[in-house]
Amino acid sequence: MSARSARSLAMILALGGLAGCGLTNPNIKEVWDADYPGDPKTQTPPVSGAAQIEFEIKKRIYCELKDAVYAASHFPVTESETLGGKRTVQYQSLIPPGWIAQVVLSLQVDESVSLNPGLSLNEVMRNSVRAFGVGNTVTTPQSFSLGFGATLSSTATRIDKFNPQYSIAFLAKPETKDVVCKRENDPFMRIGWTTPSSSPFLIESDLGIKDWLLGAMVVNDLLPSDTASPPPAPAGGRAGSSGGGAAPKPGGASTSGAGGGSTGGGGAPKADTVSYEIKFVIVSNGNVTPTWKLVRFSANTGSSSFFGVGRTRTHDLIITIGPNTTVTNNANLASQISAGVSSANRALFTGN
Repeated sequence: MSARSARSLAMILALGGLAGCGLTNPNIKEVWDADYPGDPKTQTPPVSGAAQIEFEIKKRIYCELKDAVYAASHFPVTESETLGGKRTVQYQSLIPPGWIAQVVLSLQVDESVSLNPGLSLNEVMRNSVRAFGVGNTVTTPQSFSLGFGATLSSTATRIDKFNPQYSIAFLAKPETKDVVCKRENDPFMRIGWTTPSSSPFLIESDLGIKDWLLGAMVVNDLLPSDTASPPPAPAGGRAGSSGGGAAPKPGGASTSGAGGGSTGGGGAPKADTVSYEIKFVIVSNGNVTPTWKLVRFSANTGSSSFFGVGRTRTHDLIITIGPNTTVTNNANLASQISAGVSSANRALFTGN
Protein backbone atom coordinates (compact mmCIF):
# COMPACT_ATOMS: atom_id res chain seq x y z
CA MET A 1 0.00 0.00 0.00
CA SER A 2 1.40 3.41 -0.98
CA ALA A 3 1.92 6.18 1.55
CA ARG A 4 -0.88 8.21 -0.03
CA SER A 5 -3.33 5.32 0.22
CA ALA A 6 -2.36 4.74 3.84
CA ARG A 7 -3.02 8.40 4.71
CA SER A 8 -6.41 8.29 3.00
CA LEU A 9 -7.39 5.14 4.88
CA ALA A 10 -6.28 6.63 8.21
CA MET A 11 -8.37 9.77 7.57
CA ILE A 12 -11.43 7.66 6.74
CA LEU A 13 -11.09 5.68 9.95
CA ALA A 14 -10.64 8.85 12.01
CA LEU A 15 -13.73 10.49 10.53
CA GLY A 16 -15.73 7.31 11.09
CA GLY A 17 -14.78 7.30 14.75
CA LEU A 18 -15.74 10.97 15.10
CA ALA A 19 -19.28 10.47 13.90
CA GLY A 20 -19.97 7.05 15.36
CA CYS A 21 -20.51 5.92 11.75
CA GLY A 22 -24.19 6.91 11.94
CA LEU A 23 -25.00 3.24 12.47
CA THR A 24 -25.10 3.16 16.28
CA ASN A 25 -27.06 4.96 18.96
CA PRO A 26 -25.67 8.53 19.12
CA ASN A 27 -24.41 9.77 22.45
CA ILE A 28 -25.32 13.10 24.02
CA LYS A 29 -21.78 13.47 25.34
CA GLU A 30 -18.71 14.10 23.23
CA VAL A 31 -15.88 11.61 22.78
CA TRP A 32 -13.74 13.51 25.28
CA ASP A 33 -16.39 13.51 28.04
CA ALA A 34 -15.67 10.92 30.73
CA ASP A 35 -18.11 8.57 32.44
CA TYR A 36 -17.98 8.46 36.23
CA PRO A 37 -16.78 4.93 37.07
CA GLY A 38 -18.46 4.77 40.48
CA ASP A 39 -16.93 4.17 43.89
CA PRO A 40 -17.88 1.09 45.97
CA LYS A 41 -16.34 2.66 49.09
CA THR A 42 -18.86 5.52 49.07
CA GLN A 43 -21.59 3.37 47.45
CA THR A 44 -21.71 5.80 44.53
CA PRO A 45 -22.99 4.11 41.34
CA PRO A 46 -21.41 4.73 37.92
CA VAL A 47 -22.90 7.65 36.00
CA SER A 48 -22.56 8.15 32.26
CA GLY A 49 -21.18 11.37 30.84
CA ALA A 50 -24.53 12.03 29.13
CA ALA A 51 -26.39 11.82 32.46
CA GLN A 52 -23.89 14.17 34.06
CA ILE A 53 -24.37 16.74 31.30
CA GLU A 54 -28.16 16.48 31.49
CA PHE A 55 -28.14 16.93 35.26
CA GLU A 56 -25.90 19.98 35.09
CA ILE A 57 -28.04 21.54 32.33
CA LYS A 58 -31.26 20.96 34.23
CA LYS A 59 -29.68 22.36 37.40
CA ARG A 60 -28.40 25.40 35.52
CA ILE A 61 -31.84 26.16 34.11
CA TYR A 62 -33.58 25.62 37.45
CA CYS A 63 -31.17 27.90 39.32
CA GLU A 64 -31.40 30.72 36.78
CA LEU A 65 -35.20 30.40 36.63
CA LYS A 66 -35.44 30.46 40.43
CA ASP A 67 -33.23 33.55 40.58
CA ALA A 68 -35.38 35.24 37.91
CA VAL A 69 -38.69 34.46 39.64
CA TYR A 70 -37.35 35.63 43.01
CA ALA A 71 -36.28 38.93 41.42
CA ALA A 72 -39.69 39.36 39.76
CA SER A 73 -41.44 38.58 43.06
CA HIS A 74 -39.33 41.08 45.03
CA PHE A 75 -39.19 44.05 42.69
CA PRO A 76 -38.18 47.19 44.67
CA VAL A 77 -40.60 50.09 44.19
CA THR A 78 -40.23 52.50 47.13
CA GLU A 79 -37.58 53.31 49.69
CA SER A 80 -38.39 55.03 52.95
CA GLU A 81 -36.68 55.98 56.20
CA THR A 82 -38.09 55.06 59.61
CA LEU A 83 -38.04 57.26 62.68
CA GLY A 84 -34.89 55.53 63.89
CA GLY A 85 -33.05 56.42 60.70
CA LYS A 86 -33.18 52.95 59.18
CA ARG A 87 -33.95 52.87 55.49
CA THR A 88 -36.39 50.20 54.34
CA VAL A 89 -37.35 49.06 50.85
CA GLN A 90 -40.85 47.99 49.88
CA TYR A 91 -41.25 45.40 47.16
CA GLN A 92 -43.89 44.68 44.56
CA SER A 93 -44.53 41.27 43.01
CA LEU A 94 -44.55 41.49 39.23
CA ILE A 95 -45.65 37.88 38.84
CA PRO A 96 -48.70 36.26 40.48
CA PRO A 97 -47.76 33.45 42.90
CA GLY A 98 -50.56 31.28 41.51
CA TRP A 99 -48.87 31.01 38.11
CA ILE A 100 -46.68 28.12 36.98
CA ALA A 101 -43.48 27.73 34.97
CA GLN A 102 -43.34 24.93 32.42
CA VAL A 103 -39.91 23.98 31.08
CA VAL A 104 -39.11 21.89 28.02
CA LEU A 105 -35.49 20.84 27.56
CA SER A 106 -34.62 18.95 24.38
CA LEU A 107 -31.14 17.58 23.65
CA GLN A 108 -30.92 16.20 20.13
CA VAL A 109 -27.97 14.62 18.36
CA ASP A 110 -27.96 13.67 14.67
CA GLU A 111 -25.09 11.60 13.28
CA SER A 112 -24.71 10.77 9.63
CA VAL A 113 -22.30 8.89 7.37
CA SER A 114 -22.25 8.73 3.59
CA LEU A 115 -20.24 6.80 1.02
CA ASN A 116 -20.30 7.87 -2.66
CA PRO A 117 -17.84 5.83 -4.72
CA GLY A 118 -17.49 6.57 -8.41
CA LEU A 119 -15.59 4.68 -11.10
CA SER A 120 -15.15 5.43 -14.79
CA LEU A 121 -13.73 3.01 -17.35
CA ASN A 122 -11.85 4.85 -20.07
CA GLU A 123 -11.08 3.63 -23.60
CA VAL A 124 -8.60 5.79 -25.47
CA MET A 125 -9.29 5.85 -29.20
CA ARG A 126 -7.37 7.02 -32.23
CA ASN A 127 -7.56 10.73 -32.93
CA SER A 128 -9.79 11.81 -35.76
CA VAL A 129 -8.11 13.93 -38.45
CA ARG A 130 -10.26 15.92 -40.86
CA ALA A 131 -8.87 17.85 -43.83
CA PHE A 132 -10.48 21.07 -45.00
CA GLY A 133 -8.62 22.07 -48.14
CA VAL A 134 -4.91 22.10 -48.73
CA GLY A 135 -2.84 22.48 -45.58
CA ASN A 136 -5.91 22.86 -43.31
CA THR A 137 -6.51 19.87 -41.04
CA VAL A 138 -8.26 19.53 -37.67
CA THR A 139 -7.31 16.81 -35.17
CA THR A 140 -9.96 15.76 -32.61
CA PRO A 141 -9.13 13.38 -29.74
CA GLN A 142 -11.58 10.54 -29.19
CA SER A 143 -12.33 8.42 -26.15
CA PHE A 144 -15.04 6.34 -24.55
CA SER A 145 -15.94 6.47 -20.87
CA LEU A 146 -18.38 4.32 -18.86
CA GLY A 147 -19.18 5.55 -15.37
CA PHE A 148 -20.42 3.63 -12.35
CA GLY A 149 -21.63 5.21 -9.11
CA ALA A 150 -23.29 4.25 -5.87
CA THR A 151 -24.52 5.99 -2.71
CA LEU A 152 -24.73 4.60 0.78
CA SER A 153 -25.85 6.81 3.64
CA SER A 154 -27.14 6.41 7.16
CA THR A 155 -28.49 8.85 9.76
CA ALA A 156 -29.09 8.16 13.44
CA THR A 157 -30.98 10.52 15.75
CA ARG A 158 -31.26 10.61 19.52
CA ILE A 159 -33.48 13.01 21.47
CA ASP A 160 -33.49 13.29 25.26
CA LYS A 161 -36.31 15.43 26.69
CA PHE A 162 -37.09 16.75 30.14
CA ASN A 163 -40.34 18.53 31.08
CA PRO A 164 -40.10 19.87 34.64
CA GLN A 165 -42.84 22.12 36.03
CA TYR A 166 -42.60 24.47 39.00
CA SER A 167 -45.07 26.71 40.76
CA ILE A 168 -44.14 30.37 41.00
CA ALA A 169 -44.78 30.25 44.75
CA PHE A 170 -42.12 27.52 45.06
CA LEU A 171 -39.56 29.31 42.90
CA ALA A 172 -40.09 32.60 44.77
CA LYS A 173 -38.94 31.12 48.09
CA PRO A 174 -35.54 32.32 49.35
CA GLU A 175 -32.62 29.96 48.90
CA THR A 176 -31.70 27.68 51.76
CA LYS A 177 -28.25 26.47 52.72
CA ASP A 178 -28.98 23.09 51.17
CA VAL A 179 -30.08 24.39 47.75
CA VAL A 180 -28.47 22.52 44.87
CA CYS A 181 -27.59 25.81 43.17
CA LYS A 182 -24.67 26.30 45.54
CA ARG A 183 -21.48 24.80 44.16
CA GLU A 184 -20.69 22.88 47.34
CA ASN A 185 -24.09 21.13 47.17
CA ASP A 186 -23.57 19.72 43.68
CA PRO A 187 -23.53 15.91 44.11
CA PHE A 188 -20.59 15.52 41.72
CA MET A 189 -18.61 18.34 43.28
CA ARG A 190 -19.02 16.68 46.67
CA ILE A 191 -17.14 13.60 45.49
CA GLY A 192 -14.47 15.64 43.75
CA TRP A 193 -15.54 14.78 40.22
CA THR A 194 -15.36 17.39 37.45
CA THR A 195 -18.42 16.94 35.27
CA PRO A 196 -18.42 17.37 31.47
CA SER A 197 -19.22 20.86 30.24
CA SER A 198 -19.37 20.39 26.46
CA SER A 199 -23.00 21.52 26.13
CA PRO A 200 -23.52 25.14 25.02
CA PHE A 201 -25.99 25.54 27.90
CA LEU A 202 -23.06 24.98 30.26
CA ILE A 203 -20.48 26.94 28.28
CA GLU A 204 -22.73 30.01 28.05
CA SER A 205 -22.22 32.11 31.17
CA ASP A 206 -25.73 33.59 31.25
CA LEU A 207 -28.88 32.23 29.64
CA GLY A 208 -30.64 35.60 30.02
CA ILE A 209 -33.68 34.19 31.84
CA LYS A 210 -33.70 36.89 34.54
CA ASP A 211 -33.57 39.83 32.13
CA TRP A 212 -36.25 38.25 29.95
CA LEU A 213 -38.66 37.52 32.81
CA LEU A 214 -38.37 40.96 34.41
CA GLY A 215 -38.94 42.63 31.05
CA ALA A 216 -41.87 40.37 30.15
CA MET A 217 -43.60 40.98 33.49
CA VAL A 218 -43.14 44.75 33.17
CA VAL A 219 -44.66 44.63 29.69
CA ASN A 220 -47.63 42.62 30.99
CA ASP A 221 -48.07 45.06 33.85
CA LEU A 222 -48.02 48.09 31.54
CA LEU A 223 -50.32 46.54 28.95
CA PRO A 224 -52.34 43.64 30.39
CA SER A 225 -54.75 41.54 28.40
CA ASP A 226 -58.46 42.23 28.54
CA THR A 227 -60.40 40.23 31.11
CA ALA A 228 -62.49 37.29 30.08
CA SER A 229 -66.16 38.02 29.46
CA PRO A 230 -68.26 37.51 32.61
CA PRO A 231 -70.67 34.57 32.55
CA PRO A 232 -74.29 35.41 31.68
CA ALA A 233 -76.61 36.23 34.56
CA PRO A 234 -78.93 33.40 35.64
CA ALA A 235 -82.59 33.54 34.75
CA GLY A 236 -84.33 36.14 36.82
CA GLY A 237 -81.05 37.64 38.01
CA ARG A 238 -79.60 41.03 37.26
CA ALA A 239 -76.26 42.02 35.86
CA GLY A 240 -73.64 42.82 38.47
CA SER A 241 -75.16 40.48 41.08
CA SER A 242 -73.24 37.65 42.68
CA GLY A 243 -74.72 35.27 40.15
CA GLY A 244 -73.70 37.27 37.10
CA GLY A 245 -70.33 38.54 38.25
CA ALA A 246 -69.00 42.09 38.25
CA ALA A 247 -68.30 43.91 35.02
CA PRO A 248 -64.67 44.04 33.91
CA LYS A 249 -62.70 47.11 34.86
CA PRO A 250 -61.59 49.42 32.06
CA GLY A 251 -58.23 48.56 30.57
CA GLY A 252 -58.32 44.99 31.80
CA ALA A 253 -57.40 45.91 35.38
CA SER A 254 -57.35 42.97 37.72
CA THR A 255 -58.73 42.51 41.16
CA SER A 256 -55.57 40.95 42.57
CA GLY A 257 -51.97 40.16 41.73
CA ALA A 258 -49.53 41.98 39.49
CA GLY A 259 -48.27 41.78 35.95
CA GLY A 260 -51.80 41.82 34.61
CA GLY A 261 -53.17 39.91 37.60
CA SER A 262 -54.41 36.40 37.94
CA THR A 263 -58.14 37.04 37.76
CA GLY A 264 -60.28 39.49 35.88
CA GLY A 265 -63.47 41.28 36.77
CA GLY A 266 -65.53 38.19 35.94
CA GLY A 267 -63.34 35.92 38.08
CA ALA A 268 -61.90 34.09 35.02
CA PRO A 269 -58.11 33.72 34.66
CA LYS A 270 -56.42 35.93 32.12
CA ALA A 271 -54.63 34.54 29.08
CA ASP A 272 -51.38 36.41 29.76
CA THR A 273 -48.66 33.83 29.09
CA VAL A 274 -45.03 34.48 28.21
CA SER A 275 -42.57 32.13 26.55
CA TYR A 276 -38.82 32.11 26.13
CA GLU A 277 -36.81 29.87 23.81
CA ILE A 278 -33.08 29.36 23.45
CA LYS A 279 -31.68 27.10 20.75
CA PHE A 280 -28.08 26.14 20.09
CA VAL A 281 -27.19 24.27 16.88
CA ILE A 282 -23.62 23.00 16.53
CA VAL A 283 -22.68 21.31 13.26
CA SER A 284 -19.44 19.41 12.67
CA ASN A 285 -18.80 17.76 9.29
CA GLY A 286 -15.85 16.15 7.56
CA ASN A 287 -15.16 14.36 4.31
CA VAL A 288 -12.35 12.78 2.32
CA THR A 289 -12.16 12.13 -1.43
CA PRO A 290 -9.18 10.22 -2.85
CA THR A 291 -9.07 10.65 -6.65
CA TRP A 292 -7.36 8.54 -9.30
CA LYS A 293 -6.90 9.40 -12.99
CA LEU A 294 -5.29 6.61 -14.99
CA VAL A 295 -5.31 5.63 -18.62
CA ARG A 296 -7.86 2.86 -18.34
CA PHE A 297 -9.97 4.10 -15.42
CA SER A 298 -10.56 7.04 -13.09
CA ALA A 299 -12.20 7.09 -9.67
CA ASN A 300 -14.08 9.73 -7.60
CA THR A 301 -13.68 12.55 -10.08
CA GLY A 302 -17.20 13.95 -9.53
CA SER A 303 -18.40 16.73 -7.23
CA SER A 304 -19.59 14.41 -4.42
CA SER A 305 -17.25 13.49 -1.60
CA PHE A 306 -16.19 9.86 -1.44
CA PHE A 307 -16.68 9.50 2.33
CA GLY A 308 -18.34 11.99 4.67
CA VAL A 309 -19.47 12.09 8.27
CA GLY A 310 -21.45 14.64 10.27
CA ARG A 311 -22.67 15.32 13.78
CA THR A 312 -25.28 17.96 14.60
CA ARG A 313 -26.19 18.87 18.18
CA THR A 314 -29.43 20.78 18.75
CA HIS A 315 -30.01 21.90 22.33
CA ASP A 316 -33.36 23.63 22.77
CA LEU A 317 -34.91 25.23 25.85
CA ILE A 318 -38.51 26.50 26.09
CA ILE A 319 -39.90 28.21 29.20
CA THR A 320 -43.59 29.06 29.38
CA ILE A 321 -44.98 31.02 32.33
CA GLY A 322 -48.63 31.81 32.93
CA PRO A 323 -51.76 30.88 34.91
CA ASN A 324 -52.24 27.24 35.84
CA THR A 325 -54.83 26.73 33.11
CA THR A 326 -55.16 25.06 29.73
CA VAL A 327 -54.18 28.38 28.14
CA THR A 328 -50.63 28.01 29.45
CA ASN A 329 -50.56 24.32 28.56
CA ASN A 330 -51.64 25.10 24.99
CA ALA A 331 -49.06 27.87 24.67
CA ASN A 332 -46.35 25.50 25.83
CA LEU A 333 -47.53 22.81 23.43
CA ALA A 334 -47.59 25.27 20.53
CA SER A 335 -43.98 26.25 21.27
CA GLN A 336 -42.94 22.59 21.28
CA ILE A 337 -44.65 21.94 17.94
CA SER A 338 -43.00 24.99 16.41
CA ALA A 339 -39.57 23.88 17.65
CA GLY A 340 -40.14 20.37 16.30
CA VAL A 341 -41.16 21.63 12.85
CA SER A 342 -38.14 23.95 12.77
CA SER A 343 -35.77 21.07 13.59
CA ALA A 344 -37.36 18.84 10.95
CA ASN A 345 -37.09 21.54 8.28
CA ARG A 346 -33.46 22.18 9.11
CA ALA A 347 -32.66 18.47 8.92
CA LEU A 348 -34.48 18.25 5.58
CA PHE A 349 -32.51 21.05 3.94
CA THR A 350 -29.11 20.42 5.54
CA GLY A 351 -29.12 16.63 5.42
CA ASN A 352 -28.59 16.32 9.20
